[in-house]
Amino acid sequence: MSRRRGEVGRRRREQIVEAAVAVIAEEGLQHLSLSAIEERAGMSRGQLTYYFPAKEDILLAVFDHMIATMHQRAGAGQRRPECPLAHLEGWGRLRAFLEFMVLQPPDAPEFHALQYTFLSQVGHRDDFRERLAQLYEHWRSHMAGDFAQELTQGAGPAVSPRTLATFVQALLHGLAIQRVADPGSYDRQEMLALCLHLLSGFLGKNDAAPANHPSQGNGKRPRRRPSRTTPGRTP
Repeated sequence: MSRRRGEVGRRRREQIVEAAVAVIAEEGLQHLSLSAIEERAGMSRGQLTYYFPAKEDILLAVFDHMIATMHQRAGAGQRRPECPLAHLEGWGRLRAFLEFMVLQPPDAPEFHALQYTFLSQVGHRDDFRERLAQLYEHWRSHMAGDFAQELTQGAGPAVSPRTLATFVQALLHGLAIQRVADPGSYDRQEMLALCLHLLSGFLGKNDAAPANHPSQGNGKRPRRRPSRTTPGRTP
């Protein structure tokens, strides 16, 4: 009996999480409420709060669900065709990953919404901070493992694999935030060439910039600022 009850509880939690994911994906995180989840999951408020006492608990479960789904897809080889990482390692994997993330980043607005919400609350909620820390550490440790051998051949300043992995995380995270705020904030091909140039020296590589530079990406080129002249001088 207890086993059957546990299975029912697991299915109920999954239903609630799936309902919350659907609300976030279709209506945005700002519309996620206990009422909206109740309606989507077909449950009463009492049933909902029995499994998740507060909306923040549901957010944590949704975050874990999204990360688990990403890991499952990666483990099953369900990568998008334009992101060929399965049989690459070291610099080859990093280059393919950068091309994917800069030129054709995955469209996951519900995940980004949760990530930025957690970031805004890290000073007030240790559980949100810990979830982000776990995510970044998992990603960081895998990249550092890729870099470990190739860094010994690099011509750039001495740097540890972990530091370089953290730098790549910061670079991609910053670009993602700018892209969300303004999709045309930078030229994607130009940005990819700059990233590859900056990172290749640390790994002993000398890769040329992509041949289709300056602009084949989806981002629009930045507007040129009008030239300024000093009064009394000819330009």
